Amino acid sequence: MTAVPRRFREGFLWGAATSAHQVEGGNRLNDWWRFEQQPGKIHGGDVSGAACRHYERFDADFALAAADGHNVHRLSLEWSRLEPERGRHDGAAVAHYHDVFASLRRHGLTPLVTLHHFTNPLWIADRGGWENRETIDRFCEFVRFCAREYGGEVDWWCTVNEPEVYAFRGYSEGVWPPAKRDEGAALVVLGHLLEAHGRAYRILHDEDRADADGDGVKARVGFAKHRPQLVPARPWFPLDVLRARFENAVFNDAVEEAAVTGAIALSIPGVKPVRRDVPELKDSLDWFGLNYYTRWLVKMFAPDPHVAKKGAPLNDLGWEIWPRGFEEALLRVAAYGKPIVVTENGVADATDHVRPRVLVESLLHMGNAIEQGANVIGYCHWSLMDNFEWSDGYRGRFGLYRVDFADPERPRTRTRSAEIFARIAHANAIGGDVVAEVGLAL
Repeated sequence: MTAVPRRFREGFLWGAATSAHQVEGGNRLNDWWRFEQQPGKIHGGDVSGAACRHYERFDADFALAAADGHNVHRLSLEWSRLEPERGRHDGAAVAHYHDVFASLRRHGLTPLVTLHHFTNPLWIADRGGWENRETIDRFCEFVRFCAREYGGEVDWWCTVNEPEVYAFRGYSEGVWPPAKRDEGAALVVLGHLLEAHGRAYRILHDEDRADADGDGVKARVGFAKHRPQLVPARPWFPLDVLRARFENAVFNDAVEEAAVTGAIALSIPGVKPVRRDVPELKDSLDWFGLNYYTRWLVKMFAPDPHVAKKGAPLNDLGWEIWPRGFEEALLRVAAYGKPIVVTENGVADATDHVRPRVLVESLLHMGNAIEQGANVIGYCHWSLMDNFEWSDGYRGRFGLYRVDFADPERPRTRTRSAEIFARIAHANAIGGDVVAEVGLAL
């Protein structure tokens, strides 16, 4: 695969990722909390509830990460906590996130902060959510507030997480709030999120006027893009080939290219397209955030158009485990000429049986991509700890630290994967001993 030991550039960012609603717990102010109360919406009838109690335990969690050699942590600010009503900011929540950033600083962890990670305040959802063009303006007000309030503590900003996933899961597939099945609405929402990213990019550069880490740069702004590999399930069947091509065009290429060209060009056969030029969107990435998990085999005329390869290894959610696709995704986005931060990559594996090998194999593929010219500057594993995995509830266990959700105290247990990742992060290298230990051939 590659020569080992594989060493990484000085200052490489090693860490893990979380999002507020998935780990904090105790928040009833957003649309996801309301959605969870509806029978049948979440696997097993789960609700986020207390989640990981990270809202209380953040300092201890950051101490775990720091001890494991992490030097960056990706997290999100929960909009509904900070602004529970339009224009009214909750002082306790504002102070809480200042405490979070102070804790990160004490533990030597650079914050990489996401401003929209799938959740919306109820007052936004009740006014039409992201179908309503007004939401772009309201989000931009929130971004401006965050830049002014936290700019002295944050330099790395991620505007939106996986806008394409949010749009299609909530408005086309109907499995996330607001549970619509309208592909036209999905395109409208995706267009609004892309425009919001472009405007947020400009706001963050205008309003974050403090250099938090002293490196001479006040704000580095990107977004996080989920890039599954989309390939025809039956390459010999023209309709599978055609569907895979159309899905890749709208789900991957159009989203990425919009942030480079400023042109939103979203189309699905039989649906009114969304097309417009947004000046603020052009060249609106200082870095590219890549989320990679799997590949989808695209199949026409099937109950589930996305299937795993027959006989392929699967994670606990039924996704194909395909580390080689990680290298391919990195090389594809490297073509945009931006530094790349892997903002999410991981495996749902409750037993932590397959994760160690997949983790090391994935990082070796990342090393291959770097060797071929991909400017990868950081890697954030999903996730630091097991958490509430949206409509999959608590069955998707991605954590480097296992969480016992049956225990009200939510104790953390270090996994073998955490130990292996710590050795890599501390060394800033993948050694031959690690490769051999997980059963990969040298």
